[in-house]
Amino acid sequence: MINMHNLNECADMITRVYRVAEQVIQLQLDTGRPVQFALELSNELKTDYQELNSLFLTRCDMSLDVIFLKQVVEKVKEQLVYTEQPLSQIAKALGYEKSNDLSEQLMCYTGLTSAHFKRIRKIKLENIRRQQEKI
Repeated sequence: MINMHNLNECADMITRVYRVAEQVIQLQLDTGRPVQFALELSNELKTDYQELNSLFLTRCDMSLDVIFLKQVVEKVKEQLVYTEQPLSQIAKALGYEKSNDLSEQLMCYTGLTSAHFKRIRKIKLENIRRQQEKI
């Protein structure tokens, strides 16, 4: 059983959960195969997912699903800005049946559309091109 008695223990555990979430998301993007976050997290932390989720809800005021979704959104933002992948391709790799579901999550957590992050990409590329022209 995992105990989190103080804020430092809570922060450490959140960090470990985020790390596993990042690994799961990256593996899904790399392979296009579904990976179960709950199973991976349980194996990594050697504890029952439901027990861990209950502990997070009481001690950290956040569910493991919310933590995972926040990491998905962060990774999607990164993919939209730093790759040419369209949202539909990212959604498919992450196991979404409809890219609209991922788009809604992006909007819910950031208040921004995927087009906003594509505009950021375009601006960054334009800035790089300008810098290269100066050389």
